[in-house]
This record gives sequence, C-alpha cells and structure tokens, in this order.
Amino acid sequence: MIFQDFFLARVYDLSCRCLARSSDPTCAVRNLTLPLLAWFLSTSGYTRRVSSPRVLFTVALLGVAAFASSALVPSAEPTAATLEPIRYGRDIRPILSDRCFLCHGPDRAKQQAGLRLDSFEDATAARKNRPAIVPGKPNDSELLSRIAEHDPAKVMPTPESAKRPISEHERELLTRWIAEGAAYESHWAFTPPLAHAPPVVVNAAWPRNDIDRFMLASMERVGVKPSEQASDEDLVRRVYLDLTGLPPTPSETDAYLADASDDRYEQLVDQLMTVEPYASRHAERMSVPWLDIARYADTSGIHMDAGRQMWLWRDWVLNAFRTNMPYDQFIIEQLAGDLIPSASIDQIVASGFNRAHVTSDEGGAIDAEYRLEYAVDRVNTTGAAFLGLSVGCARCHDHKFDPVTTEDFYSLIAFFNSNEEPGIYSQAPDANRALEPFVEVPRKEDAPRLSVLVEAEKAARVEQSSAGASEAADLAAYVADVRAGFTPVATRVESAMSRGGAVMTVQADGSVLVSGANPASDEHVITLHTDARDMRLLMLEAMTDASHTDNRVGRAPNGNAVLDAISVEAVSIADPTQSRTIELTWAWADYEQENGDYRVVNALTKGEGRQWAVRSHEVPGSRTALFAAKEPFGFEGGTALRVTLNYDSPYAQHIFGRVRVTPLQASDAALALLPEASSAWYIAGPFFAEASVAYGSDFGPEKEVRFARAAKFGTVGASAEWRHAPGVLEAQSVGLAASPGAEFIARQIYSPDARTIELSFGSDDGLVLFHNGVKIHENKTDRAVAPDQDRVTMTLVPGENLLVCKVVNTGGQAGFYHRAIVRDGVWDRAMVALVAPEGKIRAEAAEEAKNGWRTRFSPTFVAAAAKIDAIAAERAKLLATTPRTMVMKETAMPRETFVYTRGAYDHPDTARPVQRAVPKILGSLAADAPRNRLGLAQWLVSAENPLTARVTVNRVWETLFGNGITRTSDDFGLQGEWPTHAELLDSLSVKLREGGWNLRALVRDIVTSATYRQSSRVRSELALTDPSNRLLSYYPRQRLSAEQIRDGALYTAGLLKEQLGGPSVKPYQPDGLWQETAMLGSNTREYAQGAGEDLWRRSLYTYWKRASPPPTMLTFDAPTREFCSTRRIVTNTPLQALALWNDPQFVEAARFAAARTLRESSDDRARIELLYRRATGVHPSDNARMLMEAVLAENRARYQAAPSDAMQLLSVGSSARVEDLDAAELAAWTMLANAVLTSDATIVKD
Repeated sequence: MIFQDFFLARVYDLSCRCLARSSDPTCAVRNLTLPLLAWFLSTSGYTRRVSSPRVLFTVALLGVAAFASSALVPSAEPTAATLEPIRYGRDIRPILSDRCFLCHGPDRAKQQAGLRLDSFEDATAARKNRPAIVPGKPNDSELLSRIAEHDPAKVMPTPESAKRPISEHERELLTRWIAEGAAYESHWAFTPPLAHAPPVVVNAAWPRNDIDRFMLASMERVGVKPSEQASDEDLVRRVYLDLTGLPPTPSETDAYLADASDDRYEQLVDQLMTVEPYASRHAERMSVPWLDIARYADTSGIHMDAGRQMWLWRDWVLNAFRTNMPYDQFIIEQLAGDLIPSASIDQIVASGFNRAHVTSDEGGAIDAEYRLEYAVDRVNTTGAAFLGLSVGCARCHDHKFDPVTTEDFYSLIAFFNSNEEPGIYSQAPDANRALEPFVEVPRKEDAPRLSVLVEAEKAARVEQSSAGASEAADLAAYVADVRAGFTPVATRVESAMSRGGAVMTVQADGSVLVSGANPASDEHVITLHTDARDMRLLMLEAMTDASHTDNRVGRAPNGNAVLDAISVEAVSIADPTQSRTIELTWAWADYEQENGDYRVVNALTKGEGRQWAVRSHEVPGSRTALFAAKEPFGFEGGTALRVTLNYDSPYAQHIFGRVRVTPLQASDAALALLPEASSAWYIAGPFFAEASVAYGSDFGPEKEVRFARAAKFGTVGASAEWRHAPGVLEAQSVGLAASPGAEFIARQIYSPDARTIELSFGSDDGLVLFHNGVKIHENKTDRAVAPDQDRVTMTLVPGENLLVCKVVNTGGQAGFYHRAIVRDGVWDRAMVALVAPEGKIRAEAAEEAKNGWRTRFSPTFVAAAAKIDAIAAERAKLLATTPRTMVMKETAMPRETFVYTRGAYDHPDTARPVQRAVPKILGSLAADAPRNRLGLAQWLVSAENPLTARVTVNRVWETLFGNGITRTSDDFGLQGEWPTHAELLDSLSVKLREGGWNLRALVRDIVTSATYRQSSRVRSELALTDPSNRLLSYYPRQRLSAEQIRDGALYTAGLLKEQLGGPSVKPYQPDGLWQETAMLGSNTREYAQGAGEDLWRRSLYTYWKRASPPPTMLTFDAPTREFCSTRRIVTNTPLQALALWNDPQFVEAARFAAARTLRESSDDRARIELLYRRATGVHPSDNARMLMEAVLAENRARYQAAPSDAMQLLSVGSSARVEDLDAAELAAWTMLANAVLTSDATIVKD
C-alpha cells in the first residue's frame, strides 16, 4: 500500500512537471498529461488513497511547485528574425543545413545534381535552367520554386529524403533573404570571437556586472523585465549546490542571513571556491562533468570489461580544479602532458585523458583494427570536448553538414595514432592492473625508501662493472673459443633478384643493396657460391645504409621491416641435378619487436600469418639473426645456396633495404651450447565441461603434432581457435577463465639438436601436458596456482616441438604458471650474440652477451648481481601495491597515416597519405609549433582557434543554468543553434582567454550576476514573450544530478565521508547486476560491496563498470561513459521514484537523518523544522509543516502497532541499528525523512 501511494504521488509529480515544461497547446505530452492529472484529482479511488496524510504530504511536496510554475497558455515566442534584419547564419543556414545540405552540402561524394548550397559562389552559379539563387530576385531563384512545388518529382526536399517540408514561415524567411541580396556569412563559431562593449540599458540600476547588461538589453528589446532576486534561503542553497554539489546546513544558512555586510554574497562565493573544506567540494563538483567528457571509468568496456587503474588521473583532475589550474594548462597537460619538455610525473599522469577510452581484450581480434579505433575515439573526444564539433562524422566521408573533410579527420588521427600500445590487451585476473603504457606513482610514505634503493642499485652497478684485467682476459679467451666452434665460411654473391622489380646491387662487402621499385610485398632471392661443406647455420645481417632513412634497416616510410619467412635451397655446383631443401630448425635474433607476436622463429614457417619484425622504426641500427639447419649441408665441389627472403606480410613495403647472408660451420659441441628458441604462447578455449568430463575428453588441441594457428577446435568461434596470449609470461602466474572446463596453452620449442630439458609448472586446477600429440604428464588435482607445483622432463627432437598444456578448472578462477629450468652447459639467450664476429652485432646485444658470461664466471659480477636482485625484490615488494595509471607514450617514429576508405582499418588509401594538421576551416598550426599532440594542444588554446574558449564558456554556463548560451552545446557546427546572446558569449570567451584562462573567475562572474540571482518563479506574462526562458528572465529550475541527489542525502543524514581522491569504492547496488553483463572469464564479474566508509563516499568515487554502471546513477541520467558525453539529458521516470524510495542508500540515509533529528531536539515542531531545512535549505511552509505532522502521527501509530515492521525498516543498510532510540519512533521519523529526502523540494534546485 505504501508503494502504491508513493507511486501515484510520483506520477502526479511527473504530470505536473510535464505541464510545467510544455506550454504549447499542441504538445502531445501536455495533452496526454492534462486528462491524466484530472483523473488523479477527481477519481474516488485516488481520493481514497491520498487520504493518507503521508501521501498528501508527498503529493504536496512533489507536485505543487511544478504545478504552480506551469504556464498553460499558447506559445507565441517570436523569432529573432521578426525583430531584426535577416541573418544568414542565424535564420537561413539552419533551414538549409537541416533540409538541403545532406544532398547539396560540403560532402563532395554525395552532392546531387552538382549543386552546393553552403557556398555563395556555387549557389548563385549559372545552371542549365537558372541559378538556384539569384540575389535580389526571388522570382528568378530556382530554390524558391522547388520548395514551393506540389509535384513530388520536383519538390525539394524530396519525399524520399524523409525531411520535413519547408514551412510557410521558412519560405518567407528565404524569400526575404534572397530579396535582401542573399548575403552569405561565415559561420559564427568559425570566426574569431571579439569582445563587445556592454550595451546601454534603460534599467541601469539592475545590472551587477557586464553579463547583466547583455542579458537585460535582450529583455528590454522585447519588453520583458527581469525577475526579482531569489529569497536569501533559495539563493544560498542554489549557490552551494552549484559550487560544491552539496546543500548548505541550517547553521551555514543562518550565518549568511545574520551577516549584514554589503558584500556578504560575494564573500560566500569566494569562500565556497577557495576555503577548505569547500574548495575540495568545489573541485569534486566541477570534476563530474569533466569525467563524463573524458569517458572516465574503472573498466575497459566491451568483451571482458576488465578492471583497470585510472583513478590517479581522476585525482589529477580533482587537484587541477581545487588549485584553479589555468584552463589552457588543463587542456595542454591532458592532451600532451607526456610531450612537455622535462615533464613532471603529474603532467605525464594528466595525459591519461587520451587513454580513458574503451579498450579491447577480445581473443582473435586484430591489433591494427583497435589501434585505429583508439585513435578515432581520441579524435572524436578532442573534437567534442574542445571544439564542440562532431568531427567523427568525417571518418567515412566528408562531413554532411560541416566543412570537415576526411583528410581533415585523418590529419587529426595522425596526432593520436602513435601511442606505444597494443591494439588488443591480454586477459588477466588482476582487476587492478594498468594497461600499458602506464606509470607508477609511489605513495608519499614509500618515496624515501625507494630513493635509497635507487642509490643502492647505482652503487651495485658500478661495482658490477668494475671487472679486473684478469677477468677481461678470461672473457676474451672464452669468446675466442666460442668463435672457434662457429666458423664463418667464404662465399661470393652470384646473383640477387627481386620478384617485385626492385634493383638488387651486390656491394663490395658481400651485402646486397635494394633500391628502385618498392612494392607493397616482395620476395628476394640471393644466390651464394661457396666451396665449404658441413655448414650448420646462416647468419642474416640487416644492415643500415646511407640511402636509408635515419639509420634504419627497412624500406617502409617509417624505416621498419618485417620478414615473413626465410628458406634455403642447396644445389651442387659440380652436379646441378643434385639439390636439397635445407630444413631450418632453430632461430635467434638480437632484436624482436615486442608489441605482438613478432619473434624470429616465426620466419621458420611460411604461411602462418606470423612474422619477424625488427622495430627499426623506433630503434635504429642494424639487426642480426641466426638460423640453424637440422643437418649439415654443402656439396663436394662447391655449393650454390639459394636464400629466399619472403616479405608477404600485411605490412606494406616493410622490406630489408640491405642484407648480407653468411653461412657458418659449427661443431656438435658448439650447437649444444645454443639455448632452445620458443614461440609466443597461444591459448584455445575455454571448453566448458565438468572436471571429470574435461580430463577424459578430447577437445582437439591434445592431438596437435604441429602448431597451426588457423586450426579450429569444436565449434567455430574465438573460443575454439588459437589466439595470441601476450599475458602469459615466463615465471609469472596468469589467470584463465573462471568456469569449469578445460583451457589450452601452447607454444613451439625449437631445439638445434636432440636434448632433454626440465620445465616447471603451476596450475589451477589440474594439469595435463602433451608433447607433439603425446601425453607426457597428468596431475588431476584441485588447487590454487603457485610456482613450481609440477616439474616435468621433456626430450626434444631437433627442430619444432609442440608443447600443449591443458588446464582443467574444477570451479572458480583458473590459472597457469610456467618456467624453464636453467641448465649448466647451455647458454642463456643473450650469450648467443658471442657467435657473431666482432662488429656484426648490435653493441647492446654484444654487451648483454658479455654480461651473460660474467653471470656464469665472474664472482664480482655475480655478487653485485645478487645485490641488484635483492634491491629489485625489495623495490618490487614496495611497488606491488603502488598505484599505477594509464598514460600516453609517443613512439620514437610516428606511424604513417592515410585516409582509410570507409573508415576501415584494413583499407588505407595509400594514394592519400596525410600529415598532422588541424581542420582547414579552422586555420593551421603555427610555423614553429611542434607537429605532435603538444602542438595541437597549444593551437587549441591559442587565439587562432575560434572554438575552444567559446565551448568552455558555454559549457560552464550550461552547468549553472541548465542550458548553454547556445543550447546545442555539443554542436557548434552548422547544425548547431544560434546563440541566444552571441555577443555575451564572445565577450566572455575573449575575457577567459585573455584573463589567463581563469575558470574560477568565469564562474564567479556568472554566479554573482543579477541574472543568476533571479527568482525561479515563472511569471504568467512571460508565456507569450519568452515561454522557453531563452532570455533568462527568471532562474530556470533544474533537477539535481544523480551525484548531487545521492551525495545530498548522505550529507543531510550525516553519513557522507569526505576525503579528496583515492581509489574507487563500491557502495550498495542490487545483487547480480555484474554477472548479468559479464563474460565468464571477466575479472569484474563479481561485485564485492565495500564496507564502512566506502559505502558513504561522494558519488564520483563510485567504481564505474562500463557494461553495468552504478544503477542509481544511470537511473538519474548519468551516461555509461563508453564514449565522450558533453551533456546529460534530464529525464523524469517512475523508476527514479522507485530508486529514491527503495534504494538501501536512501533508506539508510533517511534512518540516520531521523536519528540525527531525534537526538538534536525533543520538540516535534523543532525537529520537523530542522529536518526540512537540512534537506531543502528553506523553512517549511505552514501547509508543509501540517502535512509532515500528519505523516508523523500516522507512522507512529503504524509502527507502534507493528514493532516487527519497525525493526525490518531499521535493518536496511550495513550500518548498525541505533539502540538508544525507541524503534517505533525512529521508524516513524525514518518514513518522514524519506519523504522529505525524495521530494521535489530536495531534488530540484530553485
């Protein structure tokens, strides 16, 4: 019954709101609402129900204010065009843009009949019949004829366009405009803002600052007077809510009322923005809209929606607002903090703005696709946040309405697509990870010890490098012995050919230089002649050349190279009929690109879609690789070695520009020194089954003898295919799918000879191992994963060995661990570089090889290394819980950017490369500006950019008044609305920019204006002259935001725990929501509700899961934050009433508000006054007080008669029940407090 009463009251409230917000007699919503309201007020059933005093009070609070403010008279708001001369930008362009530009606008590809109406030259040009527009001659203008046509085949817009026909009023405007000369003008937002002198007004006593003079002048032009100033109580509550997000306490209001100083209001405003605790509250209030814009969340979105750390960036935003950081600096550091010379850690953290977007960890997805998607998101966000433009509409074609071309769009993409990031992130159990690139920000208490450790490590490294002369001699002798076992043989290059037509020129040093044609893919065949026999290895050197770019080895524009495959054929010179294909079984390289599966062993097999990439675009210098043959090769009488280098990778022109191939002889003992070479790890599954079934079932991977990346197992889909698993790392535990069944982890191990190795494993739960399709180990167990749980010996064959690890999960989170056991007599990977002759290996690789020797044979080095390891372990322990946050990190060389056909990542139009630039309609970067994100950011806040200051001023205005000066705050383009006060917008924009981008000063100017201080009462005479309140002749009432409603309830109850910043928290939410939206393997599948103070922090600290945002926030119109949201659309729904009435957060708040009230007074009248003032900021009216007394009496009787109901009500929430107050009395006051906290008087700002 209580729910029904409240629901009916809430519907009554919504009816009143609909009436208040729709004064148009033709409005469907209004016409539906009037009979609905009449039904509520007249039917006997409703009369019986609202006979309850409690519901009558609720109805009164929820509905009276809305009903009183409704203006039920016809709308006849005049347009500006009836008052002033016709303006193209204000009066004509919106018509043409809405009805004509789709087919006759700036999109070159979609222009119909060769007609373009957004340009004076095109619109007035001679045509086959007559021009579309003839200035001064409406009767000769084809445009007017076509819009007046009745023939469907001729009328414009066409019926097929689904556009509204041009109205009579619009035809009149177009006719007047053409008659007056059809003057075009630049779009107002694309011209630089200019400061305007404040207009002279008749009522000179009313304005308090220049804002008021602009506002009043507009009112006086149409005979409208401003409203009287709001009551002191209303004004204090308004400014507290706008500046801090929290209502004033009764004592704060009383202090203001008792202050007799003339500038008491200005003093209050300054206090709310600069004095603690208000300054921190102000920062929290201002940060929430920015978090929407930045699409800030605690999870990655799409697919697994995995958790990640970003809250340090959120705290940076809070601190920026708390300290009133100049807004230009605020923008620059977020867009390019990492690129600022000698950037501080805070500036690097700020760059996380560009990383707050959705990311993917979907198995089988393509890195390049998502790298482009991330860049697109950054451009869309930059366009919306700082330019107020929907630049993303130009991704696939020129913008339909705005002068933004696809070249413009991809020129912006070029600024953002060179971040050092993978496209697809690994799946991991850690919901608190930060996705690379990231930075660690040590806690203040850890900083001293970390500094000590840094100095200790420096000292240990100095000690480590202080080897004596005898050690150097020992090392030299060892290297000489090694090289004696690996002997380069003499060869000469007989020929070199390119399938793609490149010129292959043999150099004096035996290398081959590639020049001329540079096809997207190619195949180079180099033929060597040698008299040597018993060769076992090939050394491939990718060399730099003066003809290459910046000391890089690749022919791609960025200097990188990718080898798809290498193959070798040996032919007898003495008897050419004798030949054999050399089977290569092992590979090593001194450098492998790390942002994907680019290991050198990939080049051993062609057609697998895996390559060896060398990252030359970011790390210049030569590269060296070694390839071992299964058996010795070479013919008596000489051998022709035909070495084929295949470059059929997806990466166009990524071809080595100069190479040298050298065969080597090697003894068996020398080959035994070489370590195994491993591929990257791959995962297949999970395959869902009960554990007992999973052990005995053959899902497919168990039988694999050779790895095939394209293999499919069971049903077709990502879960039944091999997918790259970069998150599986040596000697580290990794989480697997949290569901019963089996998951497979596999890699190839390449051995230069037959040998036995030992491997260490851990698993959660059971583990079954297969070597080349044969089961070699099984452990059926239930356990958590840990290092070194199982040790297994494997006997390797020369060449490829496939290891498949089957992890059987019996329930809960699964996991896997792997480590190769180090063996004496086998080198580590770095020491292989000792094989290469001096000068034929990268200096860094050569030094690493020497360190490998020192690790085995130098006591001084080993002792220092032990110290370094101990220091690293302590540092790792300190950093294990150190906060991290995602940041930007520019690649050493920018990625090449093209226009992508239809926006598809795999269709770059290589004939249309683009350079970093801003949209041409907005100008260009300064000649001396850096061509990177820093240069872009500097341009955004420069006087050359006409938009950023306007967008910022308009957004602040919208935050305070509910609507911007231009109401389309998300669109400053041609589809956007003309500003209601264009000269004011421009003047404030110039003042903001020239005044040091002082956002706090802007806010102060607005909230101290007489315009802001007006009463919110709607005057009946405004229904005809200003029904939509575009003149702001009264203050617009606004429902509070989701955060303000929840925070206000907690604050009123005395529950709010205030602390600026910190990790996100998890307050109350219904059970099971996360499970409904999460995949089985997601690390945010289970919602672990917080405890204690975590339940009562301000709402902006609530953990934000994109697939399932906090439900109460969503109910009150918060966005999901899957993309940039520059404004919230306010709705009114019955679900909001249910949330306010039933959410444990609000019930608990009502319980504490009631207990607080009972303790502070013993008189019911005083208690009612105090409760109402705390929630609403004003004294209750006599009628409201009477209703509250009746509600209280009713609920006292109810709970005294039903004490168990009282106990049930008082048990809601995690906080302990109050024991020192009578339960029935507390329950009655709880019900009253809940009605007050959920009333319009509380959740609406007057």
